[in-house]
Amino acid sequence: MSTIPDVMDNSSAIVASLFPAAAERESIFAFLRQVVDGYAGEIGSIKIGPVMSKSDIAGVIGRYDFTGSHAPSEVLGDVVRLMEQGMVHVTSPRYFGLFNPTTSFWGTVADFITALYNPQLAVWSHAPACVDIETKLVRYLAQLAGYDPAIAGGSFTTGGAEANCTAMICALNQRVPGFARGGLHGQVARPVFYISAESHLAWMKIALQSGLGHESVRLVEVDEQGRMDVRQLRMAIADDRDAGLLPFMLVATAGTTNAGSIDPLQELAAVSREQGLYFHVDAAWAGAILLSDRHSHLLAGIQFADSITLDAHKWLTAPMGTGMFICANRQLLSEPFAVTTNYMPAGDDVNLDPYVNSMQWSRRFNGLKLFIPLAILGRGGFAEMIDYQIELGSYLKQSLERDGWEVVNATDLPVICIRDAAGADLDAIMAKALASADVWFSITTCGKQKALRTCITSYRSTRQDVDHLLLQLNAARASL
Repeated sequence: MSTIPDVMDNSSAIVASLFPAAAERESIFAFLRQVVDGYAGEIGSIKIGPVMSKSDIAGVIGRYDFTGSHAPSEVLGDVVRLMEQGMVHVTSPRYFGLFNPTTSFWGTVADFITALYNPQLAVWSHAPACVDIETKLVRYLAQLAGYDPAIAGGSFTTGGAEANCTAMICALNQRVPGFARGGLHGQVARPVFYISAESHLAWMKIALQSGLGHESVRLVEVDEQGRMDVRQLRMAIADDRDAGLLPFMLVATAGTTNAGSIDPLQELAAVSREQGLYFHVDAAWAGAILLSDRHSHLLAGIQFADSITLDAHKWLTAPMGTGMFICANRQLLSEPFAVTTNYMPAGDDVNLDPYVNSMQWSRRFNGLKLFIPLAILGRGGFAEMIDYQIELGSYLKQSLERDGWEVVNATDLPVICIRDAAGADLDAIMAKALASADVWFSITTCGKQKALRTCITSYRSTRQDVDHLLLQLNAARASL
């Protein structure tokens, strides 16, 4: 005879510890309101650089050994202190660094709502409203890119690397015979693909993840404007075919990280058609200008791509983790990723289920971080923001040239790479300028030489912030 063990009903205590009662929640919300109000009010003066030393950070974190409990006020206070003093504040209007924009207030609200309800987006039947919101966004952006929204498809991803990896799997499935079933095993010819030498080198990781290996990556030289050289591309394809290899994919970059260059999309699309290659455009950053009537022409030719990568967390103010893969025909996704299991909830139309149309299975509702701000601001609001930042970039470029800096990249987008016309030490200039901890920019290689890289990333940045950057650059140079 079996016995059922007694179980102490301590569910109330567990709930109270993981979801506090109303009175404690109110105090926590009051604390969070202070954080938000302080952040919003002081963002113009937030220090850019981390002021806590490594030992200070370790000291704060070291107090938590997880063997006992701590008061919520203590934990939250320590976390906010770490965030305020232990990181580079990429949301500051005086951050002129990498593609890390200031998040919109609505994006952070969306992140909170998503975490609170915690929808599961593996299948449509579990979260139909959430899946339909993401589908609407994918089709809307696909239409802006020139795709037919009736047949276009895509999925939200954790970022550009996942979206590009999705493109790789789709390309292999489309252009390498038998790949979906047999993988690369038994392939007579080694598949190879082509990217710009200035492209994001997450492609090297993707080559490894997909089983191709680094030797399948072809880095094509760029022209004087930092764009993929079409002549060099044609030569590389011809050489690979002569060597018995299998060219299968061409990747164009729309908005290189180094210099904001946009590859010649229309010419590359023509090469792809002629050579029978899968054509993908990595527009993780510059894809945002599809929303701008004034600047979307810079992406002419993107409509010929088989697929596109676009990161809403780069130029569309969404919190991190809001990437997108968009394809001209959603069948590109269903062919390599469709699976069947007996434990997944069945719906009326399995084609609506995200898990059969993406690399992911269980996943977060990332689309809300774009839906809410886009619904509130509309396309026009985002276009105004993008146009303003491009104009501010032009102002920065003209001001730098006026002050004797040499601009060494050519782009209409707000990325400006500079050297000192007299050849001053750029490392020393950067170290001196960043020492103030109230401005941030980066250093890179442009045209095979070092250059200081500045980029307008925050919608909060003003001419006064740009003037402050110029002041720091000029003062640092003068001090040498």
